[in-house]
Amino acid sequence: MPAATLSTARVASVTIALDPEPQRLLEQMRALAGQVEMAIIVDNGSTRPVEPMLAGSALPAHTVRLESNQGVARGFNVGIDAAASLGATHVLLLDHDSVPGPNMVFVLREALKKASARNVAAVGPRIRDPRDRRELPFIQLGWLRNRHVRPRRGDQLIPCDFLISSGSLVPIDAYRRVGKFDESLFVDNVDLEWCMRARAQGFSLYGAAAAYLEHQLGDRRYPVGRKMRLIVHSPERVYYMTRNRLLLYRRPYMPLKWKMKDSLRIVAKFTATMLFLAPRREYARMTWRGLRDAWRLRAGKLP
Repeated sequence: MPAATLSTARVASVTIALDPEPQRLLEQMRALAGQVEMAIIVDNGSTRPVEPMLAGSALPAHTVRLESNQGVARGFNVGIDAAASLGATHVLLLDHDSVPGPNMVFVLREALKKASARNVAAVGPRIRDPRDRRELPFIQLGWLRNRHVRPRRGDQLIPCDFLISSGSLVPIDAYRRVGKFDESLFVDNVDLEWCMRARAQGFSLYGAAAAYLEHQLGDRRYPVGRKMRLIVHSPERVYYMTRNRLLLYRRPYMPLKWKMKDSLRIVAKFTATMLFLAPRREYARMTWRGLRDAWRLRAGKLP
């Protein structure tokens, strides 16, 4: 996108909220004040209304309420449509537990300008988990192993094959050309699928070294040895992770190098879960159910 257009860009944050922790959501809104032109919150079937949680926020938010949990993909699609109807040209995608760092959106906008000669689908920040200061690398897919790129300079713009949805700045024009997020996946691997679809269509993805986001990964950590920490998800999330991976193996635009490594990763993840995490029977049951539903090509929300 030309720099002249970016200079007049209107950025809307789109937050997917499902029973958020009120203080964390308010912290997100305060961090976004002055960084975006508008905020959209998609209340994805929360048991308590989200609007009262925003009292005292310096950034007014437009709330779109869904009557039930319709999944992350549906939430983003609804939120982006709402942002576009309000005149936004770009969207900043967020989970309700993510907090942008100072000037994060400005840095991402500058990254888009820097990459303006390329066909860019999204740019994203460095991501840190505030519970253990874990920082995720930017990923470049390889055949034997992926390259994990951690920035050495603050001004680096890093080509990558995948961005976590939370924190990603997406031009709405690129979103429309790539296509909507796949609602059949419901929750897990939604961002992975969209990124790979974008890459298959000739789009680029970049990580901006000078931008960072606090984002909580998983429900908790389980220590294994001195340095290793397992990211723990609920049995229901393990169902989606298992099923969606296998469904994506069937899609021709998903890279073969990803399929080969991920098929080994899913076995390693299941083994670690059975060895270290409880309730083992429930994890095993939901893993089996994910395998069965993937074989039957059953997608959507877990009944």
